[in-house]
Amino acid sequence: MKLNVTQENLAKAVGTVGRIVSSRSSLPVLSNILISTDTNRLRLSATNLEIGITYWIGCKVDQEGAVTAPARLLGEFVQNLPPGNLEIAANETNITITTPHYNSQINGISAEEFPVIPEVKSQPTVTLPASAFRQALSEVVIAASADENRPVLAGVYMYVKDGNLVLVATDSYRLAERSLPLPKDHKADLSVVVPARTMQELVRILADNEGEVNMYVADNQVMFQLDTIELVSRLIEGQFPNYHQIIPQEEKTVATLPTTELNRITKMAHLFARENAGSVRIEVQAEGEIRITSSASQVGENTSSAECEVAGDDGEISLNARYISDALAVIKTKDVSFAMSGKLNPCVLRPEGEDADDYLHIIMPLRT
Repeated sequence: MKLNVTQENLAKAVGTVGRIVSSRSSLPVLSNILISTDTNRLRLSATNLEIGITYWIGCKVDQEGAVTAPARLLGEFVQNLPPGNLEIAANETNITITTPHYNSQINGISAEEFPVIPEVKSQPTVTLPASAFRQALSEVVIAASADENRPVLAGVYMYVKDGNLVLVATDSYRLAERSLPLPKDHKADLSVVVPARTMQELVRILADNEGEVNMYVADNQVMFQLDTIELVSRLIEGQFPNYHQIIPQEEKTVATLPTTELNRITKMAHLFARENAGSVRIEVQAEGEIRITSSASQVGENTSSAECEVAGDDGEISLNARYISDALAVIKTKDVSFAMSGKLNPCVLRPEGEDADDYLHIIMPLRT
């Protein structure tokens, strides 16, 4: 293999695919990135056997070929090279990178030992603007469980309903649901659970890409395709819980206030609640005030308050402050509503404005 490529393009590609590489695998080749030529492009691939990624960049190919190289060493080396053209040459097990002032050989592993990344061949199930899909994912994936003892809760559930793509995640302590309108000519059905780790990586990828993202589903695999990137993942088997039954049907107290204000008083209260499992007490006064109280015997106590518009009666509930902060971090509207219907019922956070009906974040109460 022999080719020329720019340092800037190679560094970006290696940095992106390198995040997928497993650092604890018993197979040495899984710590490597597959580097191969593809007509007039360079293809870089990585996999941890659950997620696979392929990234194409433009280059000048003089000789076709393929090799794998250690992801960490290659990434750090290329990142520290000065901008400009790189000359890359490789045989079956080694890769040599040459610039006017550097000449380095990196020992690799034969490309023949690299696992095959599954191909998902079908018509696109969903096509959406990358920016809108990224925002929706970031609003939902924060509620997915980190505990894989219940696999379906460690994923994001996606299904089509009434012309919308609905994304849901829950760890049983909180739940986030987001709806995205689909094109009017959309006809494909969908009901899948994608691992949260895949979705977290997709959020990072979409941050650097504009245009559209195509989603393909086939044979228990899902693929997200952008212009120069393909991300493939296994799907999670199992039935996602019937979450609709925990969405409150009535709201006795609704406080509306600036998102930044609620975030500020929540963070302040959380400083005093960290030794108490993040537990804070929230009181809403009908005359127009929301008050958050927290205390810990070894730290002290704090009461933070803000003015708000209130619909309904006085209300009180105890919640995990971190869950509130996580939800507020992804709500981009100027104002947010905080609704409750008793100490023992879930509370609901919603953005105020255009997205009010498209997103909700439910937090289960703490028993105190």
